[in-house]
Amino acid sequence: MGAPAAIVRLAVFVCALSSAATVHAGNEYVIFGAGSRPCGNWLQLRSQALPDSVILQSWVLGYVTSINANLLSVSQDVSAGAAPDALYSWIDNYCASHPLDSVARATSAMVDAMLVQNKAK
Repeated sequence: MGAPAAIVRLAVFVCALSSAATVHAGNEYVIFGAGSRPCGNWLQLRSQALPDSVILQSWVLGYVTSINANLLSVSQDVSAGAAPDALYSWIDNYCASHPLDSVARATSAMVDAMLVQNKAK
């Protein structure tokens, strides 16, 4: 295993150890991994080509995938086929207005908007 791969694995492991609580639809839940990071961190890392940026983006895609797998019973994709870059842009805009919110809160807000907009169910 090369040094870059080892660094990415270490970063993923460290992110997985961190957690925070957030509120979603009136329920508090624990956030594992990169989603607990603040939006300000998302904006800073998105402008750089660093492994942490990829980790945050992957966390967002994992969240959306989890919604698709566990919440939807008719639709197959809450994003209605949106490209990952479109999802990241949505998070960019949210985070610019809410830099202290977590990436998880931003992603949750995006999913809530997509559920309504795309009539996903």
